[in-house]
Amino acid sequence: MTTQLTVMPAMELRNVLNIALAWVRQIEAKFDARERGREWSSGAMKFILIFFGGCALLPVFFGILFWSVFPGEESAPIAIPFILIGVGCIPLGIILLKKSRAKNKAIVQKADEEIAQLLQDAKVLQILPDDYCSSLALEYMIEQLDKGRATTWRECADKYEEQVHRWTLETNSAEAARYAKSAASAARWAAIGAWRR
Repeated sequence: MTTQLTVMPAMELRNVLNIALAWVRQIEAKFDARERGREWSSGAMKFILIFFGGCALLPVFFGILFWSVFPGEESAPIAIPFILIGVGCIPLGIILLKKSRAKNKAIVQKADEEIAQLLQDAKVLQILPDDYCSSLALEYMIEQLDKGRATTWRECADKYEEQVHRWTLETNSAEAARYAKSAASAARWAAIGAWRR
């Protein structure tokens, strides 16, 4: 499939990459929305568990505490409703949790279907290798074509691979520098601690 790209003139290649970039951006936006929906739903489920767990435990706790502080039959009409309210919150929390899970599953399934449909409709993505089907890769390749640094698919791919290698080296060296800085800081504070003693 890449052979179609290798024989394209620069302007046609640029147009194909622009079309692919538009499709990739749509797909990435749907995927990001799917992940945000999943995160929100996860947060909602945690809230339901914490809120209704508290709603169940606090009345039960106060009812038992009241009954233990004021034992006898006259404290039962006050303590028993607290206990019943607390126990009643448990099924309500379970129902809401199941509804939230079902809603989350529906949102994710709908987003997956939309992404699958976009992938099926985007015929131009079928001629691109998977390694280059990201907005970052396509934007970089289009930039190389626009600036005249590349005129063929192979040159664009090579330039992108070189840049990815550079980014990897910069990341690794930045992490190494951060580690060295933290090690130097730890050594300095160890020396300061020894000096104080």
